[in-house]
Amino acid sequence: MNLEVMELAELKDYAKKIGLPAGNIGKEKLIEKIKEKESLNALENDEDLAEGVFSEDPVIEESPKSETALIDSIADAIDEMDESSEDSSLSETVDLALNESIPVKSITFGGLTYKSRSTNAIYRWNQIGAVEYMTVAELNEMNNYKRAFLNKPLVILMDERAIKKFRLQKVYENVAKISNLKQLFKSDATTISRAVQNAIDVNMRDILISKTRQMIKNKSLTDINVIKLLEDKLKHDFTNAI
Repeated sequence: MNLEVMELAELKDYAKKIGLPAGNIGKEKLIEKIKEKESLNALENDEDLAEGVFSEDPVIEESPKSETALIDSIADAIDEMDESSEDSSLSETVDLALNESIPVKSITFGGLTYKSRSTNAIYRWNQIGAVEYMTVAELNEMNNYKRAFLNKPLVILMDERAIKKFRLQKVYENVAKISNLKQLFKSDATTISRAVQNAIDVNMRDILISKTRQMIKNKSLTDINVIKLLEDKLKHDFTNAI
């Protein structure tokens, strides 16, 4: 669907159909919000989760450690679900050449696509853990116009200099808080509820839903009381995964 050629009224009607309140908003901003909503809807509805990306469960990390270790931590949380992240100063100014390439890894379940406004280059991550290389100039543009990619985040930057440049340390610490779900789901209802709410508060609801669905499918989560608790907290029906 070519949103750019649609009239504002048509865009508002379409926004309502996909569950996005339009309100008083300009055409360009509405198009941006529609695209972000479509991306999130596609993420949540994607049932084709690759078995190979869930090697182990992630763990809720409590104390951060160093910049390079943080990148390793996030990568492992996606590929091997390991834990380890470090704190570092965000005040340091980092200069990167605009044409320098940075590895960008998807932490989004299912496919993810980004199109550069300036170069029209299309980047496609086919599954969680996939890596594409983007220039610093394109990342600047992404940060300005599609902030959810870096700040939700949908992708992570595999370069500590880029993390400093875009001030993403705290964002990545939030990602690292998703962890050891097998152990968590053996806890009491209060502990599970609090941990799930913490994940929701740091925008990790979609990842938690997808991981829980996968655990139900592979029978590593069978406790019906825990499943019902998760359905209530996450506002998501896991019936089709059982």
